[in-house]
Amino acid sequence: MPAVKRQTVLAGATIMSAAALLSRLLGWVRDRAIGHYWGAGGHSDAYWAAFTVPDLLYYLLAGGALSAAVIPVFTAYLQRKEDDESWRAANTLVTLLVVCALTGVVFIELFAPSLVRLTVPGLMSSRGPEAVAETAGYVRLLAPMLLFTVLSALFTGLIQSHRHFTAPALSWLVYNLGVIAGAFIGGSLVARHAGQVAGLRTLCLGVVTGAMLQVLVQLPPLLARGFRYRPMLDLRHPGVREVLHLFFPYMAGLAFTQICLLWLPSFFGSYFEAGAITSLRYANRLVVLPLGVFSIAISTAAFPKMAEQVAAGEMARFRGLISGSMRAVLFLAVPSVAALIVLAGPIIRLLWRSGRFDEQAVRAAEFCLLFYAFSLIGISALQVLNRACYSLRDRRTPPLVGAGYTVVIVGVAIVLMSGRLQYAAIAASTSVGVTVGALVMFEVLRRRLGGIAGWVIVGSFARMVVAAAAAGFAAWQTSHWLGGRLGVPDTHFWLSPPPAGAPVPAPVLFVAGQVASSLLVGAAVYLACLWVMRAPELGSAGEMLRRRMSRTREMPSAG
Repeated sequence: MPAVKRQTVLAGATIMSAAALLSRLLGWVRDRAIGHYWGAGGHSDAYWAAFTVPDLLYYLLAGGALSAAVIPVFTAYLQRKEDDESWRAANTLVTLLVVCALTGVVFIELFAPSLVRLTVPGLMSSRGPEAVAETAGYVRLLAPMLLFTVLSALFTGLIQSHRHFTAPALSWLVYNLGVIAGAFIGGSLVARHAGQVAGLRTLCLGVVTGAMLQVLVQLPPLLARGFRYRPMLDLRHPGVREVLHLFFPYMAGLAFTQICLLWLPSFFGSYFEAGAITSLRYANRLVVLPLGVFSIAISTAAFPKMAEQVAAGEMARFRGLISGSMRAVLFLAVPSVAALIVLAGPIIRLLWRSGRFDEQAVRAAEFCLLFYAFSLIGISALQVLNRACYSLRDRRTPPLVGAGYTVVIVGVAIVLMSGRLQYAAIAASTSVGVTVGALVMFEVLRRRLGGIAGWVIVGSFARMVVAAAAAGFAAWQTSHWLGGRLGVPDTHFWLSPPPAGAPVPAPVLFVAGQVASSLLVGAAVYLACLWVMRAPELGSAGEMLRRRMSRTREMPSAG
């Protein structure tokens, strides 16, 4: 294998952290640009709905499950110094995925209108055949991204097996840059001369370009580590069979979260007025943000240790790690829910109010976020509990529970959507469903392990809820007081879709001051309340951070 430059884990972690932060910043620029040029209406709904088809196929072929399945298998090959066998398996996986992805692309191109009517059926009844045709056009343009996103997921797993994390982190940066370029070119140039539909077609081409760049940015480090593609399809290769054996259960477990967050909002939103899908999508973004920042990060970091403890038979420590990880996730998720509820309007206004994303669009997204926010607790808990099941080599329970809470979400949404909530029914039902799923998963693990310090978790959660309620009230009072003096609209706690009417928006600096001051006051009250209650979570969080920093400094170099 060619010599490759080695980097310390600390340097790699620093680069990854910076790339993750920059990726989220670019993600905000991307969504703001799309909102600025196309707002929340029929055309933007068609664009967001078009993602449903390639996204669903992507999660069936790859998603986060592919990397999770590839890494342990190829790490074992490297430890045994069986490089030739590892690349033989890699070549088979590349060939297999290219064949499957290209088949999917052809399938999408041929049957795009039918797939649109299947995945977002309300478009035909609520908006007519023109909306279906427009969405199908975007689907066809987006279809090639499937090939590149699937290959990118595989390359990420292969590169991370070699303990190189920079290129996978950079892949999301270049993806966002491609979409941003498509948004600015499509919105500022093409749309002005040829209309919004033509501009959105240019945006779709930017998305495909970004997906292509994800693959290209990961090729150099992969080639530097010895990869040379040679077409082969050895499905009996033990490495390939092991990857597939791990992939399908992981995919089934992760797919339901993606279905709930990505597909169901478009499915139910399609039955309502233009802008409903876009409003749900933007509200969803604010739930996914803290989920990715801490819930997935904490559960992913705990996963290898969980597996090690189960393998070593250290079940008492395993139960303690589940309990500690749950409390760490909830420590951040509970106050985040309070902040998203009481500051829903100001946060959305600060992040996305621009151009065609007007005050009415802010109100509609705010309405959805009020009901979506609660889902953060259940989804965050499931990140830990699912990985605990996988550590026990239980690959059946997560998908079974996922199927169960998806049925709950659909059932509750059908009941609520005919009432006052209308398109926000899917947001409310998602919060109900994932909470039920987390409780069921918790009970399954508790019974299987003979307890996981359940009352300790319940006590911690109760303290966090009390502190978050006080923090939320303080943040809302601050937001309301500043809003009145700066002329900034405050959060409206709608129980039905907001009425028409657009108040004069305040300058963005006023909104930023309102949001920042409210968050600081809320955070201070939250920590003060936990300190008054002598909550052990404060000490645990500090100790966890110190231990993590110490461990990072002491780790040896890695390639």
